[in-house]
Amino acid sequence: MLNVRLYRTSWLVVGVALIVALLALEQRPPVPEPAVPPAIDGNSALAASATLTGLAPGRSPSTTGASRAVQWIRREFAEIPGGRKVGVQEFWARRGAERISMTNVYLSIPGASDGVDKAGILVVAPRDTPAGIRAGTSGTALLVELARQSATTSHRRPVLFVSTDGSSVGNAGIRWFLSRFSDFPIVAAVVLDNPGEGAGSRIEVWGDGRAERNAQGLAAMARTAIDRVGGEASPTPSVARQFTRLAVPQSFGDQAPIIAAGIPAVTLAARPDGPPRPTEPGDAARMRLVGTAAGNLIGALDEIGEVPAADASLTLAGKTLRPSLVLVILLLVCVPVLAAAADATSRARRAGVRLTPGVRSVAWRMAPVAAAAFVLHLLSLLGFLPPSAAGAPPLPGEVSFTARGGLALGLAIVAGVGAWLFARPRIRRLAASPAAEAAAGLLALAVILILTWWLRPFVLVLALPAAHAALIATVVRRRWHVAGLAAVAVLPLIGLVSSVAAQIDRDPVEGAWYLIATAASGARGVGGIALGIAISACVWSLGALVALRASKGLVSGGSGLATGPVRPRVGGTTVAPRLARATRPPRRRR
Repeated sequence: MLNVRLYRTSWLVVGVALIVALLALEQRPPVPEPAVPPAIDGNSALAASATLTGLAPGRSPSTTGASRAVQWIRREFAEIPGGRKVGVQEFWARRGAERISMTNVYLSIPGASDGVDKAGILVVAPRDTPAGIRAGTSGTALLVELARQSATTSHRRPVLFVSTDGSSVGNAGIRWFLSRFSDFPIVAAVVLDNPGEGAGSRIEVWGDGRAERNAQGLAAMARTAIDRVGGEASPTPSVARQFTRLAVPQSFGDQAPIIAAGIPAVTLAARPDGPPRPTEPGDAARMRLVGTAAGNLIGALDEIGEVPAADASLTLAGKTLRPSLVLVILLLVCVPVLAAAADATSRARRAGVRLTPGVRSVAWRMAPVAAAAFVLHLLSLLGFLPPSAAGAPPLPGEVSFTARGGLALGLAIVAGVGAWLFARPRIRRLAASPAAEAAAGLLALAVILILTWWLRPFVLVLALPAAHAALIATVVRRRWHVAGLAAVAVLPLIGLVSSVAAQIDRDPVEGAWYLIATAASGARGVGGIALGIAISACVWSLGALVALRASKGLVSGGSGLATGPVRPRVGGTTVAPRLARATRPPRRRR
């Protein structure tokens, strides 16, 4: 199936190109010092946090506590001098069939007037909490203190302070605000997700977004601002984690929808990126530290000319790899598969092998997975699975594995098995030889990889290991080689599940269920799922040839790849004599 020499040569070319691309890493520009050093009163912020906690310890949307918190923040904003009129946004969002009313409160502090309209800085603090979670008021208290400081100091850009509702309902509050606010453009956003909780000097920095974007440049600025005030910033995520988060976006912070809107945003928090958890209130020193760090970052954004964009750049060894180069690298890793597909197709045509039956066979192999996914989505709409939260993945506490969820998963598996029993005799009637089906699968895989690169390029991070492993498996001669390649194929999925499980503080099984349930509800879109189904069918077609070779005893002996010619050659595919009859194309009737 595989022209090993061509495959190796392709990797050699790709390796040289990758080295050239990595030499283009760029150093980040220096972060300017704020014109006015921030000075946050930690005692005042701590007192405000305690007052709000006592007034409204629980602030789930549409509750009495939420209403009291709205009144409190409106009074605090109204007492700040130099601001404009306090703005209020009342809106609602759906969580399944439930309609939830919510309220945003915001205050705009104008910048220095020099006759030039400037883009403003957005400072956000989520105000609501999930059911059962109390406290968590340090972000709102620091928002008020930063607004007071901004009103009494000089700054060039306007600063917009927003207390959002609905962060626990798919970040509905900030999404609504961005869709309605148009007084001036926003250059960057800083989110305070209760960073004053707990103790110590460590401040977590979240820069992940949605829709295959992040804000690694702004996150680097935030880490510099934290270091300048004596804090300890969380380290930059590994390259593997950055790729995974771009392939399957997963973040619970309000910065995620802001980044999805194309605005660089970063969240400062006391916990790693994840759902709200019960925490102990901080002390005055902690409040002063995180407030000063946030003020330092806001001041630097006020001074900088161009803020690092919200894009798909990666951070590697403290340097930036631009999105265009990241896309080039992903395309280069596809090249060996594309070259192998072109070679296999060419040889099949020269040998007179009909690929049409093989293409139909590959299409039928999509049926089981597609049927299972469709049934699971249908059962989600019927209430067997947790619904989305305003169109976004809900909090992990709302996605527990229940008897109804188990029933839905079982019915989806039954649907997949039934679809396979329906498709299998039709695949046999097509009478496509394993060589023809494998060649057609490889050609379809190449086309789908290009389509994936164009539409959802970072999904390739999960798909390419499986594509390369399946391709190499068609020529190996030892069973343990096949087992090792199978492990390579599923390794990215295992890494994804482990990463999500750690983020939501669950075990890997619950992490896998969270991904399945949120995907079935439609909260993660359909594009990536459709591409995944198509890629899995193509890999399955290649796996059918591997299974046939194993059944003929061709994957038990030998020592490595079959690099030399083995006779006879059928349909341009190198096979052993015992496999020739099984792979010979059917004769045409006169």
